[in-house]
Amino acid sequence: MKRNAIITIDETTAQVTKAFQRQARIFGSDEYKMWKAYREDFPGAKMVTKTIKRNANKRTYRNLTYVNKGRYITVNSPELLEEFENTKAAARAQENPYRAVLAWFLEKFPNYDDYKKFFEDKTAESSAAEGDETNNRVIGLAS
Repeated sequence: MKRNAIITIDETTAQVTKAFQRQARIFGSDEYKMWKAYREDFPGAKMVTKTIKRNANKRTYRNLTYVNKGRYITVNSPELLEEFENTKAAARAQENPYRAVLAWFLEKFPNYDDYKKFFEDKTAESSAAEGDETNNRVIGLAS
Protein backbone atom coordinates (compact mmCIF):
# COMPACT_ATOMS: atom_id res chain seq x y z
CA MET A 1 0.00 0.00 0.00
CA LYS A 2 1.35 3.39 -0.95
CA ARG A 3 1.61 5.81 1.93
CA ASN A 4 0.57 9.42 1.54
CA ALA A 5 3.45 11.63 2.66
CA ILE A 6 5.03 14.99 2.13
CA ILE A 7 8.52 15.18 0.67
CA THR A 8 10.23 18.49 1.28
CA ILE A 9 12.04 19.78 -1.79
CA ASP A 10 12.87 23.21 -0.35
CA GLU A 11 11.18 25.72 1.96
CA THR A 12 8.75 26.84 -0.73
CA THR A 13 7.93 23.51 -2.37
CA ALA A 14 6.65 20.17 -1.07
CA GLN A 15 6.14 17.14 -3.27
CA VAL A 16 3.03 15.08 -2.54
CA THR A 17 1.08 12.31 -4.24
CA LYS A 18 -2.08 13.11 -6.15
CA ALA A 19 -4.06 11.13 -3.57
CA PHE A 20 -2.58 13.22 -0.78
CA GLN A 21 -3.40 16.42 -2.66
CA ARG A 22 -7.04 15.36 -3.11
CA GLN A 23 -7.41 14.32 0.53
CA ALA A 24 -5.69 17.46 1.84
CA ARG A 25 -8.58 19.51 0.43
CA ILE A 26 -11.05 17.72 2.71
CA PHE A 27 -11.44 19.53 6.02
CA GLY A 28 -10.59 17.31 8.98
CA SER A 29 -8.90 14.50 7.03
CA ASP A 30 -5.54 13.15 8.19
CA GLU A 31 -3.88 14.66 5.12
CA TYR A 32 -5.49 18.03 5.84
CA LYS A 33 -4.10 17.97 9.37
CA MET A 34 -0.66 16.88 8.13
CA TRP A 35 -0.58 19.68 5.53
CA LYS A 36 -1.73 22.21 8.13
CA ALA A 37 1.11 21.15 10.46
CA TYR A 38 3.57 21.32 7.57
CA ARG A 39 2.40 24.84 6.68
CA GLU A 40 3.05 25.92 10.28
CA ASP A 41 6.72 25.02 9.77
CA PHE A 42 6.88 26.34 6.19
CA PRO A 43 4.19 29.03 5.76
CA GLY A 44 4.97 29.79 2.11
CA ALA A 45 5.10 26.16 0.96
CA LYS A 46 3.16 25.03 -2.09
CA MET A 47 2.11 21.50 -3.02
CA VAL A 48 3.40 19.99 -6.23
CA THR A 49 2.73 16.50 -7.53
CA LYS A 50 5.33 14.34 -9.16
CA THR A 51 4.90 14.01 -12.90
CA ILE A 52 5.83 10.82 -14.65
CA LYS A 53 8.04 11.10 -17.72
CA ARG A 54 6.39 9.30 -20.59
CA ASN A 55 8.18 7.94 -23.61
CA ALA A 56 6.43 9.41 -26.64
CA ASN A 57 8.14 6.88 -28.94
CA LYS A 58 6.99 3.81 -27.02
CA ARG A 59 5.48 1.17 -29.25
CA THR A 60 2.10 0.01 -28.03
CA TYR A 61 0.10 -2.94 -29.22
CA ARG A 62 -3.27 -1.72 -28.08
CA ASN A 63 -6.14 -3.48 -29.81
CA LEU A 64 -3.77 -6.09 -31.26
CA THR A 65 -5.77 -9.06 -29.99
CA TYR A 66 -5.65 -12.59 -31.37
CA VAL A 67 -8.85 -11.84 -33.30
CA ASN A 68 -7.43 -8.67 -34.86
CA LYS A 69 -4.15 -10.41 -35.69
CA GLY A 70 -6.18 -13.15 -37.39
CA ARG A 71 -8.09 -10.56 -39.40
CA TYR A 72 -4.89 -8.81 -40.43
CA ILE A 73 -3.32 -12.12 -41.51
CA THR A 74 -6.47 -13.15 -43.40
CA VAL A 75 -6.38 -9.95 -45.44
CA ASN A 76 -2.62 -9.63 -45.97
CA SER A 77 -1.23 -13.20 -45.97
CA PRO A 78 -3.94 -15.87 -45.81
CA GLU A 79 -1.32 -18.59 -46.31
CA LEU A 80 0.07 -17.77 -42.84
CA LEU A 81 -3.25 -18.33 -41.06
CA GLU A 82 -2.50 -21.99 -40.31
CA GLU A 83 0.99 -21.11 -39.04
CA PHE A 84 -0.63 -18.44 -36.83
CA GLU A 85 -2.98 -21.02 -35.28
CA ASN A 86 -0.05 -23.42 -34.72
CA THR A 87 1.96 -20.64 -33.09
CA LYS A 88 -0.95 -19.83 -30.77
CA ALA A 89 -1.24 -23.49 -29.77
CA ALA A 90 2.51 -23.83 -29.20
CA ALA A 91 2.65 -20.60 -27.22
CA ARG A 92 0.30 -21.96 -24.57
CA ALA A 93 3.33 -23.70 -23.05
CA GLN A 94 5.12 -20.37 -22.64
CA GLU A 95 5.03 -18.27 -19.48
CA ASN A 96 3.45 -15.42 -21.44
CA PRO A 97 1.70 -16.90 -24.50
CA TYR A 98 0.53 -13.54 -25.85
CA ARG A 99 4.12 -12.20 -25.95
CA ALA A 100 5.29 -15.30 -27.84
CA VAL A 101 2.55 -14.91 -30.46
CA LEU A 102 3.19 -11.16 -30.66
CA ALA A 103 6.89 -11.79 -31.31
CA TRP A 104 6.00 -14.21 -34.12
CA PHE A 105 3.47 -11.74 -35.57
CA LEU A 106 5.92 -8.84 -35.56
CA GLU A 107 8.61 -11.02 -37.11
CA LYS A 108 6.26 -11.97 -39.97
CA PHE A 109 4.84 -8.45 -40.35
CA PRO A 110 7.58 -5.98 -39.45
CA ASN A 111 5.72 -3.14 -41.20
CA TYR A 112 2.49 -3.74 -39.29
CA ASP A 113 2.48 -0.19 -37.87
CA ASP A 114 2.53 1.36 -41.34
CA TYR A 115 -1.21 0.90 -41.74
CA LYS A 116 -1.77 3.24 -38.75
CA LYS A 117 0.02 6.05 -40.56
CA PHE A 118 -2.28 5.58 -43.54
CA PHE A 119 -5.37 5.99 -41.35
CA GLU A 120 -3.84 8.89 -39.40
CA ASP A 121 -3.20 10.72 -42.67
CA LYS A 122 -6.77 10.06 -43.84
CA THR A 123 -8.17 11.25 -40.50
CA ALA A 124 -6.14 14.46 -40.65
CA GLU A 125 -7.29 15.09 -44.23
CA SER A 126 -10.95 14.42 -43.40
CA SER A 127 -10.75 16.67 -40.32
CA ALA A 128 -9.32 19.48 -42.41
CA ALA A 129 -11.99 18.94 -45.05
CA GLU A 130 -14.75 18.94 -42.40
CA GLY A 131 -13.33 22.16 -40.99
CA ASP A 132 -13.45 23.75 -44.45
CA GLU A 133 -17.05 22.59 -44.93
CA THR A 134 -18.02 23.98 -41.54
CA ASN A 135 -16.40 27.30 -42.39
CA ASN A 136 -18.23 27.35 -45.73
CA ARG A 137 -21.54 26.65 -43.99
CA VAL A 138 -20.96 29.43 -41.46
CA ILE A 139 -19.99 31.85 -44.23
CA GLY A 140 -23.04 30.73 -46.22
CA LEU A 141 -25.30 31.47 -43.25
CA ALA A 142 -23.80 34.90 -42.82
CA SER A 143 -24.52 35.90 -46.43
